[in-house]
Amino acid sequence: MKRRKIDLINILKYGMVLVFVVYIIFLVSRQGGNDVTVKTISENILKVAKTEGMTKGTTQDLKKYYGLNSNDFDGVMLYIPDDVMSVNEILVVKLKDRSQAEEVEKAVENRRKTQKNSFEGYGVQQTKLINSSVMVSRGYYVLFTISEDADAIYEAFKKSI
Repeated sequence: MKRRKIDLINILKYGMVLVFVVYIIFLVSRQGGNDVTVKTISENILKVAKTEGMTKGTTQDLKKYYGLNSNDFDGVMLYIPDDVMSVNEILVVKLKDRSQAEEVEKAVENRRKTQKNSFEGYGVQQTKLINSSVMVSRGYYVLFTISEDADAIYEAFKKSI
């Protein structure tokens, strides 16, 4: 009787460990996966972001402001300021390969510096927004936003992927 009880306890312990390992693998494989489209992320972001003062950017705008070619990526969402005194913008890039993240992050940092240099000294509100901008890279996705809604945009982005 004692031997049988020990075997049952050992089986349950190993079973718990196996369930725990499978759960961890599930969580890790889900984070930063490559299965969410930019369209889905865009829809989720646009539910929480105010896009007044922004227009949907084109592939030419991506090249002009960031020096990036949209054909190099699996998807791009870009909203840019619609007037010269506005700094609000949203960029989401789905990478074809994670090695592209550095290139996109560098382009985003250059854009942020350009905007900061343009408004520093006279655009107090704009400079404040630029300084509180969000740039994050997770898995195959990069987000950059300058907006009063930056935190909500980040949360929508994070929940989408």
